Amino acid sequence: MQASIDTSYFFARLVKRDPWQLAAVTSSLVINETVSLLQARNMFSAALTFLRGIRSRPDLRIVYVDAVLQAEAWDLFGRWGATGATVVDCASFAIMRGLSIRKAFTFDEHFAAAGFEILR
Repeated sequence: MQASIDTSYFFARLVKRDPWQLAAVTSSLVINETVSLLQARNMFSAALTFLRGIRSRPDLRIVYVDAVLQAEAWDLFGRWGATGATVVDCASFAIMRGLSIRKAFTFDEHFAAAGFEILR
């Protein structure tokens, strides 16, 4: 099974310090958003630890957003932004569609609204 990981899931797992293992896909945007959220919560050390660790995980595929994917995310934002989905969420939707991923590790209900199954 392949699944996508969203910032809300990373953050919840990092703050709780729960061990987790999965084979999954995320984007450079989600990683940036997670690091920024940790930093904003005065957790700079945790942000650095997360960033160093995430880059070397063999069980995680990081998709780096290019111009085509970004344009698709912006188009999806036109559809889902009014519901509260962020541009980063929409980039995840685009990646998930492109890779035929139907499941996401997230606490963000916008994924369900966009037709994806939420795993917790």
